[in-house]
Amino acid sequence: MYLFEEQISPRDNPLMAKPRILLVDDNQSVRMSLKMILEYNGFEVVAAAGVHEALGLIHSQVFDVLLSDLHMPDAGDGLTVVSAMRHSHPKAITLIFSGYPEMKGAASAILLQADGILTKPLASET
Repeated sequence: MYLFEEQISPRDNPLMAKPRILLVDDNQSVRMSLKMILEYNGFEVVAAAGVHEALGLIHSQVFDVLLSDLHMPDAGDGLTVVSAMRHSHPKAITLIFSGYPEMKGAASAILLQADGILTKPLASET
């Protein structure tokens, strides 16, 4: 949201509703770091350690945004999570991230399901 040419975040305006983010990553340090950064910037974050946990959360809670790692050791992957989110919460923004360089070659296929792709390491502007 832009107001007077300045970007306003939920952190800057306590009257704004906090967008709910489902963050999915099997790497605990990545998951906890991103959760902390997002919460600092005014978002409500629910973290899941894998596909199975994320699917349960998607079916039991409401989210505005999905931020999911693409490659996880569970059965399924980030695209499985994106598909479930699209089915349960069609208006949610879905973002996939990965640290694998070959992912760039698969970007067009991934974008058929997800709204965007981020590459690791993710940078914070805080």
